[in-house]
Amino acid sequence: MRIVTGNCKGKTLKIPKSKYVRPTRTMVREAIFSVLGDFVEGKEVLDLFSGSGVLGFEALSNAARSVIFVEKNKLPLRVIRENMLHLGFSSECRVIGRDVFTAFNILRKKNLRFHIVFADPPYSLGLAKKCLLNIGNCDILLPSSIIVIEHYKKDELPEHTDKLKLWQLKKYGDTFVSFYVPV
Repeated sequence: MRIVTGNCKGKTLKIPKSKYVRPTRTMVREAIFSVLGDFVEGKEVLDLFSGSGVLGFEALSNAARSVIFVEKNKLPLRVIRENMLHLGFSSECRVIGRDVFTAFNILRKKNLRFHIVFADPPYSLGLAKKCLLNIGNCDILLPSSIIVIEHYKKDELPEHTDKLKLWQLKKYGDTFVSFYVPV
């Protein structure tokens, strides 16, 4: 797999051979970063259910200030660390090797806040909606933030929550990408 946008465009990424990882397709990544545009530059990014870390690395390639990757599975964690070294992003990255819902407590306790949150949970387990609700309720968002949730077309997400509203919805076959902003 290759980085498709930004300064590292064309550089390869290792992808873990794991049943837990479903890397975001090239076309979908290009579309996500087309929507985000220059907003990424200088921003703090959180990459939940990181897998290979491809969304976080695309953000760094587009001049994000830093990325925190959250992934609980060991093989993908090892690959994320290898990709950090390979791309030269070690100083801009941190990795939390925990379940996403446990990580929310860690992030909140450390008073960490983000401009962009990517979430790409396993499809059809109800995790996309659960993750969205947790993001909105755990006080980790900076005022002008964007939440990007990649989900299966049958995973129903609300148009708004108490704290977030759907800004854009993009459809790519069975994959939907929902962009939320604070209310």
